[in-house]
Amino acid sequence: MRSLQIDDCEPIDNYKLLNTSDAAELLGITTRKLEQMRQHGNGPKFIKLSPKCVRYRIKELVDFQNINLRQSTIDT
Repeated sequence: MRSLQIDDCEPIDNYKLLNTSDAAELLGITTRKLEQMRQHGNGPKFIKLSPKCVRYRIKELVDFQNINLRQSTIDT
């Protein structure tokens, strides 16, 4: 399986749901880091389908990346 890339996403795919593993791969972080971000409320928006089933929309992952874009290390 090849790596997921944001550019691979067609507009209709923006609402496709990804599991934590695929979402973390798309963001370039570990699943543990994504879980920690979710617990602390500083990660991308997610959908909780059941107590043990969390999913992420591709659109929310892209929005999260865009919100966190910086041009300099001094940007806050």
